[in-house]
Amino acid sequence: MQRATSNGQRILVLTLFSLLAARCVFAEGPASQHFQAGLAYERLGRIDEAYTELQLAYALNEDDGPTAVALGVIASRLGRFEVAQRVLERSVQIDANSVASYFHLALIDEKAGLTERALDAWHRFASLSQEDTLKNIAQKHIQVLNAHGT
Repeated sequence: MQRATSNGQRILVLTLFSLLAARCVFAEGPASQHFQAGLAYERLGRIDEAYTELQLAYALNEDDGPTAVALGVIASRLGRFEVAQRVLERSVQIDANSVASYFHLALIDEKAGLTERALDAWHRFASLSQEDTLKNIAQKHIQVLNAHGT
């Protein structure tokens, strides 16, 4: 399951950052500049700098879903799960169909031992996912969580 999660996570991160990078071409202003810098640092593998830039972008515009998702993903990668949880929950308030948000929320809740919340996030992720590979990853996590819960 760990390998499948890693592959699924890579697929989601690559898709997410491709979509977010495309969005940046049309945006202007300080929040957008920090957002674009954060994505650029992420592509260079400079995750700490990406985190800082995305925090600045989020502070300037907490109502921007893509910024919240990007910050949540980077925070999660850095092990800053409280920050990740907070901004990912905000991102699903902004966009209830945020596949990447539910994926990372499910992983965070699993690590925290919050089985019911993790199950809910995995079910939402599976229902929103378009790719069978990602649906299969969710189903494997759901099976494991259900087996441990009984």
